[in-house]
Amino acid sequence: MVFPSRGQIFKGSVDRVKDTVARPSLDTFYQVNFSFGNWQTWLGSGMGKRRTQGTDFMQKMSLLCTQAEIPGTSFVPSTAVGHFQGIQEEFPNLRNFPPLNLVFYCDADHVIIEVLETWMSFINPIQNGSKNPVAYSRFNYPEEYKETLHITKFERDTFIKESRAASYQSDMTSYEFVNIWPSNLTSMRVAYGDSNVLRCTVQLTYDRFFTNFNYEDIRKQVVNTSSGIVNSKEQVASNTYPDGFNFGKSTDDFSKDARYQSTGGPNDTSSSQFRTPKKKVETSRGTRYR
Repeated sequence: MVFPSRGQIFKGSVDRVKDTVARPSLDTFYQVNFSFGNWQTWLGSGMGKRRTQGTDFMQKMSLLCTQAEIPGTSFVPSTAVGHFQGIQEEFPNLRNFPPLNLVFYCDADHVIIEVLETWMSFINPIQNGSKNPVAYSRFNYPEEYKETLHITKFERDTFIKESRAASYQSDMTSYEFVNIWPSNLTSMRVAYGDSNVLRCTVQLTYDRFFTNFNYEDIRKQVVNTSSGIVNSKEQVASNTYPDGFNFGKSTDDFSKDARYQSTGGPNDTSSSQFRTPKKKVETSRGTRYR
């Protein structure tokens, strides 16, 4: 490898990179999905439709989550000395996953606060009565309170079927947090004076996360250009096509269907079933077939 040369330094017009620099990702387009599978164990029967305004509590938490984080990661390095004379090398060892911080707008029914406090109380519940002088606590098993959470990042044009004079449509990127549980529920300050929306901040710890970049959406449609030509990149990325056709993933075998054969099918005009019978005509030169 060599140092960059003069020819590798971009010196062109801004118009050449307009499509690149004019499509930044905005931090206001995201959604947090609480994919809880054990909530009946630590929460019970739920909150009721009146307190959640006709939805379940997980959807209400998703709508009221005002701040989230796209996670980062780091390695714990190990130092190796002596492999080469006078050289010290660094190698990755353990991988660290930082905690996830979420901020919620607290609803007037206090559903968000109740869910988080109930979740944390189930992890380490008080035994033998909470007011008993000889009460004690005992942890529950992790498989009973660890859950799954998803954060999906999308863009302004992700759900627009056809943008203004644009054929490209942004896909979604999702992060899946495995074995997540609340480790710190911060205090919420209340005071007289100007009213503000009460916010709740929780720190969540997890084992690891997985990322799925620009994944296909089974309900996504291809995007046509202004001239009506289907963009090839969108056609490859999409698995749903107009008129219900699905190319590339069909399990049908057309090799034995006469309609799709190069010869012998209904499109083959040379087949005997499409030939017009010739008539026998007697001429002065003999018998002819026409």
